[in-house]
Amino acid sequence: MYFIANVIIKRLPVILLMFASQINADTFVRDDIITEPDYRHFSMCHAHGCKVVEQLSLTDTQWQQIAQYFQPAAQSAAQERRQIADAIAEFEKIIGVKTNTSEDKAGLFESMGSAGQLDCIDESTNSTTYLLILQQQGLLTWHEPMAHVTRGFFIFGWPHSAAAMREKQSKIEYAVDSWFEDNGERPHIIPLSQWRSGWSPK
Repeated sequence: MYFIANVIIKRLPVILLMFASQINADTFVRDDIITEPDYRHFSMCHAHGCKVVEQLSLTDTQWQQIAQYFQPAAQSAAQERRQIADAIAEFEKIIGVKTNTSEDKAGLFESMGSAGQLDCIDESTNSTTYLLILQQQGLLTWHEPMAHVTRGFFIFGWPHSAAAMREKQSKIEYAVDSWFEDNGERPHIIPLSQWRSGWSPK
Protein backbone atom coordinates (compact mmCIF):
# COMPACT_ATOMS: atom_id res chain seq x y z
CA MET A 1 0.00 0.00 0.00
CA TYR A 2 2.88 2.34 0.84
CA PHE A 3 4.42 1.62 -2.57
CA ILE A 4 1.20 2.52 -4.40
CA ALA A 5 0.79 5.74 -2.42
CA ASN A 6 4.41 6.67 -3.10
CA VAL A 7 3.96 6.14 -6.85
CA ILE A 8 0.82 8.30 -6.87
CA ILE A 9 2.61 11.09 -4.99
CA LYS A 10 5.56 10.99 -7.39
CA ARG A 11 3.24 11.09 -10.40
CA LEU A 12 0.97 13.83 -9.01
CA PRO A 13 2.71 16.68 -10.90
CA VAL A 14 2.29 14.70 -14.12
CA ILE A 15 -1.38 14.05 -13.36
CA LEU A 16 -2.03 17.72 -12.67
CA LEU A 17 -0.17 18.77 -15.82
CA MET A 18 -2.12 16.38 -18.01
CA PHE A 19 -5.39 17.46 -16.43
CA ALA A 20 -4.58 21.09 -17.14
CA SER A 21 -3.56 20.20 -20.68
CA GLN A 22 -6.84 18.37 -21.31
CA ILE A 23 -8.85 21.38 -20.14
CA ASN A 24 -6.91 23.62 -22.52
CA ALA A 25 -6.69 21.11 -25.36
CA ASP A 26 -8.52 23.30 -27.89
CA THR A 27 -5.55 25.58 -28.41
CA PHE A 28 -6.83 26.88 -31.74
CA VAL A 29 -9.15 29.27 -29.90
CA ARG A 30 -6.11 31.18 -28.62
CA ASP A 31 -5.14 34.50 -30.18
CA ASP A 32 -1.47 33.52 -30.44
CA ILE A 33 -2.15 30.42 -32.57
CA ILE A 34 -2.32 31.05 -36.32
CA THR A 35 -5.43 29.21 -37.51
CA GLU A 36 -4.81 29.68 -41.25
CA PRO A 37 -1.11 28.88 -41.49
CA ASP A 38 1.17 28.70 -44.47
CA TYR A 39 4.83 27.77 -44.53
CA ARG A 40 5.87 31.43 -44.46
CA HIS A 41 3.85 32.20 -41.31
CA PHE A 42 2.74 29.64 -38.72
CA SER A 43 2.80 28.87 -34.98
CA MET A 44 4.67 26.14 -33.12
CA CYS A 45 3.92 25.04 -29.52
CA HIS A 46 6.23 23.57 -26.92
CA ALA A 47 7.01 23.52 -23.16
CA HIS A 48 3.86 21.50 -22.27
CA GLY A 49 0.31 22.59 -23.04
CA CYS A 50 1.48 25.24 -25.53
CA LYS A 51 3.06 27.21 -22.71
CA VAL A 52 5.45 28.64 -25.31
CA VAL A 53 4.16 29.58 -28.77
CA GLU A 54 6.68 30.66 -31.39
CA GLN A 55 5.79 32.35 -34.67
CA LEU A 56 7.91 30.82 -37.41
CA SER A 57 8.51 30.70 -41.15
CA LEU A 58 10.28 28.36 -43.54
CA THR A 59 12.48 29.36 -46.42
CA ASP A 60 11.52 28.17 -49.89
CA THR A 61 14.39 25.67 -49.70
CA GLN A 62 13.18 24.30 -46.38
CA TRP A 63 9.66 24.03 -47.72
CA GLN A 64 10.90 22.03 -50.71
CA GLN A 65 12.51 19.56 -48.30
CA ILE A 66 8.98 18.84 -47.08
CA ALA A 67 7.05 19.14 -50.35
CA GLN A 68 9.36 16.64 -52.08
CA TYR A 69 7.65 13.78 -50.26
CA PHE A 70 4.54 14.38 -52.37
CA GLN A 71 6.34 13.82 -55.68
CA PRO A 72 5.07 11.96 -57.51
CA ALA A 73 1.50 12.50 -56.39
CA ALA A 74 -0.02 9.65 -54.41
CA GLN A 75 -2.08 7.14 -56.36
CA SER A 76 -3.99 5.97 -53.27
CA ALA A 77 -5.03 7.21 -49.85
CA ALA A 78 -2.69 4.72 -48.20
CA GLN A 79 0.25 6.08 -50.18
CA GLU A 80 -0.68 9.64 -49.24
CA ARG A 81 -0.76 8.69 -45.55
CA ARG A 82 2.84 7.52 -45.86
CA GLN A 83 3.74 10.81 -47.55
CA ILE A 84 2.04 12.77 -44.77
CA ALA A 85 3.96 10.86 -42.10
CA ASP A 86 7.25 11.56 -43.89
CA ALA A 87 6.38 15.24 -44.31
CA ILE A 88 5.47 15.72 -40.62
CA ALA A 89 8.74 14.07 -39.60
CA GLU A 90 10.60 16.51 -41.88
CA PHE A 91 8.68 19.46 -40.40
CA GLU A 92 9.84 18.37 -36.95
CA LYS A 93 13.48 18.03 -38.01
CA ILE A 94 13.57 21.51 -39.54
CA ILE A 95 11.58 23.21 -36.80
CA GLY A 96 13.45 21.41 -34.03
CA VAL A 97 16.59 23.31 -34.99
CA LYS A 98 14.72 26.63 -34.99
CA THR A 99 13.12 26.10 -31.57
CA ASN A 100 15.68 23.97 -29.70
CA THR A 101 13.24 21.06 -29.59
CA SER A 102 15.35 18.60 -31.59
CA GLU A 103 15.92 16.52 -28.46
CA ASP A 104 12.21 16.01 -27.75
CA LYS A 105 11.79 12.41 -26.62
CA ALA A 106 8.89 10.02 -27.16
CA GLY A 107 6.24 10.14 -24.47
CA LEU A 108 6.31 12.37 -21.43
CA PHE A 109 6.95 10.69 -18.11
CA GLU A 110 10.68 10.00 -18.32
CA SER A 111 11.55 13.34 -19.93
CA MET A 112 9.01 15.62 -18.25
CA GLY A 113 10.54 19.00 -17.47
CA SER A 114 13.49 18.53 -19.83
CA ALA A 115 14.39 21.46 -22.06
CA GLY A 116 12.72 21.23 -25.45
CA GLN A 117 10.24 18.54 -24.41
CA LEU A 118 6.72 18.49 -25.92
CA ASP A 119 3.57 16.98 -24.45
CA CYS A 120 0.64 15.60 -26.43
CA ILE A 121 -1.10 18.99 -26.55
CA ASP A 122 1.99 20.56 -28.12
CA GLU A 123 2.36 17.63 -30.53
CA SER A 124 -1.29 17.52 -31.58
CA THR A 125 -1.45 21.28 -32.10
CA ASN A 126 1.74 21.32 -34.16
CA SER A 127 0.74 18.32 -36.29
CA THR A 128 -2.64 19.97 -36.95
CA THR A 129 -0.78 23.07 -38.13
CA TYR A 130 1.43 20.97 -40.41
CA LEU A 131 -1.60 19.24 -41.93
CA LEU A 132 -3.24 22.62 -42.57
CA ILE A 133 -0.08 23.86 -44.31
CA LEU A 134 0.00 20.76 -46.52
CA GLN A 135 -3.63 21.37 -47.40
CA GLN A 136 -3.07 25.08 -48.02
CA GLN A 137 -0.27 24.21 -50.43
CA GLY A 138 -2.50 21.82 -52.38
CA LEU A 139 -0.56 18.68 -51.47
CA LEU A 140 -3.43 16.71 -49.95
CA THR A 141 -5.52 14.94 -52.59
CA TRP A 142 -6.97 12.08 -50.56
CA HIS A 143 -7.32 13.59 -47.06
CA GLU A 144 -8.50 16.70 -45.23
CA PRO A 145 -7.45 17.92 -41.75
CA MET A 146 -9.82 17.76 -38.79
CA ALA A 147 -9.76 19.41 -35.38
CA HIS A 148 -7.44 17.50 -33.08
CA VAL A 149 -8.95 14.85 -30.83
CA THR A 150 -8.68 13.83 -27.16
CA ARG A 151 -9.36 10.49 -25.51
CA GLY A 152 -9.39 9.16 -21.96
CA PHE A 153 -10.37 10.29 -18.50
CA PHE A 154 -8.45 9.79 -15.30
CA ILE A 155 -10.67 6.98 -14.06
CA PHE A 156 -10.53 5.20 -17.44
CA GLY A 157 -6.96 5.99 -18.55
CA TRP A 158 -4.62 8.88 -19.20
CA PRO A 159 -6.01 11.80 -21.24
CA HIS A 160 -4.22 11.97 -24.56
CA SER A 161 -4.54 14.15 -27.69
CA ALA A 162 -3.57 13.77 -31.34
CA ALA A 163 -4.05 15.53 -34.65
CA ALA A 164 -6.70 14.04 -36.93
CA MET A 165 -7.72 13.89 -40.58
CA ARG A 166 -10.44 12.37 -42.73
CA GLU A 167 -10.10 10.37 -45.93
CA LYS A 168 -12.26 12.24 -48.43
CA GLN A 169 -13.77 9.30 -50.33
CA SER A 170 -14.29 6.70 -47.61
CA LYS A 171 -14.86 9.26 -44.81
CA ILE A 172 -12.65 7.11 -42.55
CA GLU A 173 -11.09 9.27 -39.84
CA TYR A 174 -7.49 8.90 -38.66
CA ALA A 175 -5.49 10.02 -35.65
CA VAL A 176 -2.07 11.44 -36.50
CA ASP A 177 -0.08 10.84 -33.33
CA SER A 178 3.47 12.21 -33.01
CA TRP A 179 3.72 11.92 -29.23
CA PHE A 180 4.86 8.29 -29.15
CA GLU A 181 8.06 8.99 -31.12
CA ASP A 182 11.14 11.20 -30.78
CA ASN A 183 11.36 14.48 -32.66
CA GLY A 184 11.80 13.91 -36.39
CA GLU A 185 10.40 10.37 -36.42
CA ARG A 186 7.34 9.48 -38.50
CA PRO A 187 4.06 9.88 -36.59
CA HIS A 188 1.63 6.99 -36.24
CA ILE A 189 -1.46 7.32 -38.45
CA ILE A 190 -4.16 5.10 -36.97
CA PRO A 191 -7.90 4.71 -37.68
CA LEU A 192 -9.51 7.04 -35.17
CA SER A 193 -11.83 4.37 -33.79
CA GLN A 194 -8.81 2.18 -33.01
CA TRP A 195 -6.90 5.10 -31.48
CA ARG A 196 -9.87 6.05 -29.26
CA SER A 197 -9.98 2.49 -27.89
CA GLY A 198 -6.64 3.13 -26.18
CA TRP A 199 -4.18 2.18 -28.94
CA SER A 200 -0.48 2.67 -28.32
CA PRO A 201 2.52 1.32 -30.22
CA LYS A 202 3.87 -2.02 -29.00
